[in-house]
Amino acid sequence: MSVENPLLKSDEIDSIELIQKIWKSRLVIGLTTFIFIILGVIVALTSKSVFSASSTFIPKGENQTSLSGSLGGLASLAGINFDGPGSSQSGIPIQLYPRFIKSNPFIKSILNFNISFEGKTISFKDYLTLYMKEGILLKIIKFPISIPYLIKSKLIPEEEFIQSNENLNIIKLTKKEEELYTFVRSDVVSIAIEKKEGFITLSVNLGHPEVAALVAKKAQKLLQNQIIDFKIKNTQEQLAFTEKLFDEKKMLFETLQDELARYKDQNLNISSGVFRNTVSRLEAEVSVANTVYAELAKQVEEARIQVIKDTPLFTIIDPVIIPNNRISPKRSQIVIIWAFLGLALSTGY
Repeated sequence: MSVENPLLKSDEIDSIELIQKIWKSRLVIGLTTFIFIILGVIVALTSKSVFSASSTFIPKGENQTSLSGSLGGLASLAGINFDGPGSSQSGIPIQLYPRFIKSNPFIKSILNFNISFEGKTISFKDYLTLYMKEGILLKIIKFPISIPYLIKSKLIPEEEFIQSNENLNIIKLTKKEEELYTFVRSDVVSIAIEKKEGFITLSVNLGHPEVAALVAKKAQKLLQNQIIDFKIKNTQEQLAFTEKLFDEKKMLFETLQDELARYKDQNLNISSGVFRNTVSRLEAEVSVANTVYAELAKQVEEARIQVIKDTPLFTIIDPVIIPNNRISPKRSQIVIIWAFLGLALSTGY
């Protein structure tokens, strides 16, 4: 004779009662879910569209060593990398690329970039100021929260920016500019690195496809120029120093040549020993200056060639195009999430 477990019977009764309660409240649950669906539709329709424009490129630099050049192809088949982790053919670790696009000079150049928007030419900074404007409903919701901060800003004056006598060129940003800088870093410009293949993909996400494409193209050029400047900075400084020294020695050489010629012209009919000694000294100085001048001319050409060799090149795999499809918001997904939320809350209640 079997004995029923009272715990199982109690659980079965509780489950049945729970299902009965849910069934009795089906109209409330359905109405609540419908209201949440309406809210989801409103949120989905009022959310700003975001388009993504991107470009993919590969940095190419100077030729690799003979070991890497001759055996690099065979070694790559065996899974061996002579360049080491994180290296790129431009000579700059690819881990530094995200640091370039997040730097203040990069963001400043992007914000000052002029774009065509609605038939007018405005800076990207002004475009973002318009783009980031909040709706009236959101302002009403946030107004009670912002009252304490408004009172504080009126009662407590902002700290004065103390300027030193030295010209340090320190950047000072307003609160609005800080918001723009943060927004560009976190939500607008991004970079993805494929370490194994060496691809660099730079993306720009904005509410207008044409503006996104323009800014993506500008960001690509800016990034490439900064990498080139970073890579050839030392070589360019060496070239500038060599060219300056070359110009000085060239002037000295030409001055000594003129001085020797004038001395000979002034003493055409004189053949004394003092004359011959002076001419010999001047010719020796001209010869030394000529040797230095020729050597520096050679070094200048070598430095120019080195700048060209050190300048990274970029192979564009996928150029920037104007996107047709938005990446967000995913309106159907938003409605489904709100519907599930309404169903879960009403059923749980």
